[in-house]
Amino acid sequence: MAAFIGATWTVHNLDNRYLSFRTTNLWDSEFKHMFVSLAGTWVLIFTNFVPISLLVTLELVKFWQASFMQYDMLMYCEKQNMAMSVNCSSINEELGQIKYIFSDKTGTLTCNVMEFSKFSSIKEAYSIGPTSRVKAVLKNKYDQDHDGCSAALLHLAVCHSIIIDKRTNQFNSSSPDELALVQGAKDFGFEFVNRDASKIITIKANGVVLKFELLCVLEFTSQRKRMSVIVRDL
Repeated sequence: MAAFIGATWTVHNLDNRYLSFRTTNLWDSEFKHMFVSLAGTWVLIFTNFVPISLLVTLELVKFWQASFMQYDMLMYCEKQNMAMSVNCSSINEELGQIKYIFSDKTGTLTCNVMEFSKFSSIKEAYSIGPTSRVKAVLKNKYDQDHDGCSAALLHLAVCHSIIIDKRTNQFNSSSPDELALVQGAKDFGFEFVNRDASKIITIKANGVVLKFELLCVLEFTSQRKRMSVIVRDL
């Protein structure tokens, strides 16, 4: 509309010397050329203009998209009883453009599950399964392997950095190795109960409550290839 009005007005005022519209090129003075030229000019001008109502509409669309993501049952984890949480809805349109994901860490995109299958105490290795004699050894205090087996499981229940989620009452750790070891100790009666703010570790060993004061933690390193803790029996 603006190009049509502008071209009509310009053609009717070509003879105005003050405006100097008259040119030697006849094509420049034709209506259709004026209309095309002005239409292109207006398109370039309005290209950078975004109406405020469009911005509001886009934000509403992103908000509803985030709601659909949070209620998507395909993104719900039954094991942890946790649904997807959208913390930022400003990149919704970019998620659909992702084709390749590069990762160099095992367990980031895969299900990195560790299962406790065997442990050794002094000179004997104990396997986990229906034929395992671990429970029989733990029940018989007169068995020659009772003390060593109990100490190994107690160490597994004490030496770790696991925390307990108060909401789900489950073990949480950044390392699946620790989860497998502590869960294995729990299955044999050595349960990690709590680690409070004063660094007191509570262990329930076959119904008996044991408490230890955590004095120092020696973190895992590639040189030592192990983690250690120093505790005091209370």
